Amino acid sequence: MNERHRHRIIVAVCLAACMVFAGQAMAQLSCAQLFSDNMVLQRGIEMTVWGTSAAGEKISVKLDGLMSSAFADEKGKWEVKLPAHEAGGPYQLEVEGVDEKLAFTNVLVGDVWFASGQSNMEHPVAGWEWIPHSAVNNYEEELTDTNYPTVRLFKVPKMPSPVELSDFEESAWQEASPGSVAGFSSTAWFFAKELSGELSVPIGVIDGSWGGTPIKSWMSRESASQFKQDLEIPPAPDDFNERAWRQAELISLDNTLARRLAISFPNEDDLSKTATEYNDTNWGVTNPLEEGTYYENVVWLRKEVQVPEKFTKGAFRLSLGFLNRESWIYLNGQELGFFLYSQPVEMGIPPGLIKPGKNVVTIRMAQPFGTTKFMGDADAYFLSTAKDKLSIPLAEDWRFKNEKLRDFGYITSHHNQTTYLYNGMVAPAIHYGIKGFIWYQGESDAGHAELYGEMFPSLITDWRKKWGLGELPFLFVQITTTEQTHEFSKPNSSWSYLRQVQKETLALPNTGMVVSIDLGDPYDVHPKTKREFGRRLALQALDVAYDKALVANGPSYESYSLDGNTVVVHFGEAIELKKNKVGLGASFEIAGEDGKFVSATGKVKGSDLHISSSEVSQPKAIRFDWSNDPEYYIINKAGLAASPFVLELNK
Repeated sequence: MNERHRHRIIVAVCLAACMVFAGQAMAQLSCAQLFSDNMVLQRGIEMTVWGTSAAGEKISVKLDGLMSSAFADEKGKWEVKLPAHEAGGPYQLEVEGVDEKLAFTNVLVGDVWFASGQSNMEHPVAGWEWIPHSAVNNYEEELTDTNYPTVRLFKVPKMPSPVELSDFEESAWQEASPGSVAGFSSTAWFFAKELSGELSVPIGVIDGSWGGTPIKSWMSRESASQFKQDLEIPPAPDDFNERAWRQAELISLDNTLARRLAISFPNEDDLSKTATEYNDTNWGVTNPLEEGTYYENVVWLRKEVQVPEKFTKGAFRLSLGFLNRESWIYLNGQELGFFLYSQPVEMGIPPGLIKPGKNVVTIRMAQPFGTTKFMGDADAYFLSTAKDKLSIPLAEDWRFKNEKLRDFGYITSHHNQTTYLYNGMVAPAIHYGIKGFIWYQGESDAGHAELYGEMFPSLITDWRKKWGLGELPFLFVQITTTEQTHEFSKPNSSWSYLRQVQKETLALPNTGMVVSIDLGDPYDVHPKTKREFGRRLALQALDVAYDKALVANGPSYESYSLDGNTVVVHFGEAIELKKNKVGLGASFEIAGEDGKFVSATGKVKGSDLHISSSEVSQPKAIRFDWSNDPEYYIINKAGLAASPFVLELNK
């Protein structure tokens, strides 16, 4: 029996089963999916409870001595509003019709937060089922620390829709436990856990997020229509069959998962291809760095190397340039490592694994969203002894075999269409009382930052209006660092513009932004340091939503002065310069009369940042951390980072 309804009390079963009105059986009493055992209701505001029943039926709702009632409309939809209640529990929420009664237990009243965004919000504590090695840092240890009885989790089922849906797919609130936390948003979990430790109220989180999605998917039709010159807004269907639509989308989700699993993981039969004596004579031959070389979603490559016996007693190094992207590396049938995204593929090989004579390096490379590709310079592909007494080039003459994937059936990409995720994953929740929002999204929109700078404030304003609870706190993460390039001499700054418009969104009241320029992994768009992301969002909540006296933000410049050709930026608090994990991009840049930015020297002295370059005698502007993965960042005594910025100097 569905746990949501295990407390259903059927009154006068025989009567209810036999009664017929207008030739149809009486509709069964039900609540929206957000109402289940273990739920958290928002304290301090009128609490709305809704569902369906027989048309015209009187519905009464009770909670801890509070009671209210209403009648269902002609379509059987009802909505009851309970008076505000202070934090507490556990209670029982009772919903009673003429002949039926629902009883939900272990109900708390506290603060509810709605979490949304793309993959960095979705990122589960134990990682994605279909992405190898994607768990957050220390996830096994984190799963032993889930005993927080007043933290409750609700995971919104994935469901895009061309029209606003009235409810989610079957789902329910869960108590915090290793099982419920493992697959839940890591950022949202750490946020809730941190708030639970700081506040004496229950915390509930509703997580409606979906990886790789653009902001337009999360906008309502009303909000998106403001940008109809820039967005394709699918027309609402005249005849929408909701049941058929849901069934088709669920099939698509199942097929998508099966496809991704097949791409990401080699099966047992495939592993035979890694053996030294595997017969690959019927495979093709390829020089993978040649321009125009093309492989399928999954490709196997084998390279035979001969190693003289006198070199085999010591350690070796294996370098394979850049492999795009999911790459399993094997030597003589033994797995050496796995690389999730394109990054420098280098590893040490301990003594004993290299054999005299024939050795075989095998690569299984997969790309779920495109074709696999080798990148980098030819001299970055080699097998060598630790002291380079022997170096064997590996850039040419590989045996290869594309892995043909079966047809996985019906698969859609409706989640990327304008309004579809708002319709299916946000709209069904907008009557549910909440404290505020947490948001982590933007990577998918980095290519059109200017438009995002208009759409993001529009989304915030629209969601607040839809909930009708005033200017609810809206807390978000400024996108973090990324590298993922083999062209080290061409640092990219495309994400900087997106960071800037995110920062400008702070002009809206009751907003807060987490600066994460120091938390990212340059070769993983899903940094595994999610505990700190959640903690910093909690700091924003304590500051913006709870008015706690604490330091929630990194240093921000207050003014500047000129000392010859040096720009002195005054922060008003002690700052410290730190080096990023990789950090290939410029952190300090300065421009003169021509407006062209050049790399500069940056030095911290107390609460000031000094930026200068011998190439610029009369500075007109400076930039700080204006690159995808800057070399340095600045923190304050609280360990919080300064946001990247551009500062134009007065003429």
